[in-house]
Amino acid sequence: MAEAEYVVAMHVAKECIWLCHLTGELFPSLHAQTMLFCDNQVALKLATDDNYHVCMKHIDIRFYFIRQVITSGAINMVYCPTDNMTADILTKALLHWKVMCHSLGLGLHQPSGGVVKSVGNEE
Repeated sequence: MAEAEYVVAMHVAKECIWLCHLTGELFPSLHAQTMLFCDNQVALKLATDDNYHVCMKHIDIRFYFIRQVITSGAINMVYCPTDNMTADILTKALLHWKVMCHSLGLGLHQPSGGVVKSVGNEE
């Protein structure tokens, strides 16, 4: 499973680089290192460690691109526990308390409607 997350991280790194080039053209004064948050410690280790791993022998050489990007300093890959992943609210069904917590993390002050409203009205 970590191999799949590693491949996904590589595609995200490509998108990050593209967005950095785009924003660099639009706003030349803004330039900061991109932080890529990952909730899979094995994928993080595979992306940052250049040692040979037996589980990676079937991964195509093009997927080692993320190692080069991290080594060059264009992207900083950081571990973030699954419970702290605010983006989960946009990708999966969550419990009521997680919806409330992630809504606040996104800057929404009073989420309403949908699951939040129906859960709050149950008696």
